[in-house]
Amino acid sequence: MRRLASLAVLIVLAGVPAPVHAADKDQIEKRYSVIYAACMEKAASTADYVDCIGAELTFQDKYLNRRYQDLMAELTPAQKDKLRKAQRDWMAFRDSWCAAQQDSDWGSLSTIVANQCVLDQTIGRTIDLENYPPGT
Repeated sequence: MRRLASLAVLIVLAGVPAPVHAADKDQIEKRYSVIYAACMEKAASTADYVDCIGAELTFQDKYLNRRYQDLMAELTPAQKDKLRKAQRDWMAFRDSWCAAQQDSDWGSLSTIVANQCVLDQTIGRTIDLENYPPGT
């Protein structure tokens, strides 16, 4: 856990902005798998961290897609069109925003930060979709 905590401190110090969704960092971190935590604990290089994040992203993306598909099955055609557009816009935003977190001038930590951004945004979006539609 020491490495994971150290990485978290580095990411905070690197100035990673807060996610732009309703979920807070604590809610997101509670969704990390045990396997992810163990992987990050053993990671010793940028490539190791990125591999751990990538494996967790694959895992978390399945939850996001399942929730999205479940929602789409419940909505009217007009509601589906709105959600489909919103989801596409969100994916474009996530990819662009997280890509902006990485630059070779900022060193290899920015590669970890950018990948962590994609993971956290994905988990946050899943939480958002779990609370959709509003007021339910």
